[in-house]
Amino acid sequence: MAVQMIINQVGPLPITASFNSVGDSPMYLEVNGSVWTQTTNQMIGIDIALDGQVIGTAKIFSNGNTTHRTVVPAYVQVKLSQGPHKLTLSTNNSVSDFNDFYTAVIHY
Repeated sequence: MAVQMIINQVGPLPITASFNSVGDSPMYLEVNGSVWTQTTNQMIGIDIALDGQVIGTAKIFSNGNTTHRTVVPAYVQVKLSQGPHKLTLSTNNSVSDFNDFYTAVIHY
């Protein structure tokens, strides 16, 4: 299975990256990273938008505040047309900063 790296960088969010899809077959977009919250007992995460549409969220429940939490990796099935696309990762009920790191890859 081939893998295409789209994002591999430090935060903060939002992060936007342009990439070219090498094919039009079904594939999976995998997103990993960390976020934190200023309040206790919150579902926090990373929204995943492809070409301007939110297609999924990588989430984790945080019992404590001000602690960076690694989200559960999100695997979103996508079918892209061959050519240019735009991926945006943004916070979902959370905070990110330069201590957080993000990775997004496509599995063909």
